[in-house]
Amino acid sequence: MLLAKIRGTVVSSQKEEVLEGLTFFVCEQIDIAGRPLGKYVVCADGVGAGVGEVVLYASGSCGR
Repeated sequence: MLLAKIRGTVVSSQKEEVLEGLTFFVCEQIDIAGRPLGKYVVCADGVGAGVGEVVLYASGSCGR
């Protein structure tokens, strides 16, 4: 799991059916002290996080 800060939202005109109800965010990876690492990812949120919040995210096979 990695730490990131939510920087903004992603808008999609079409989604796969299994993704309906999820919000997509642009997240910037941060270190444990909260310093930005300059790496960005798009994350799907199903729990209600918001812009500016720090989140944990998973990627690769553990993110499925």
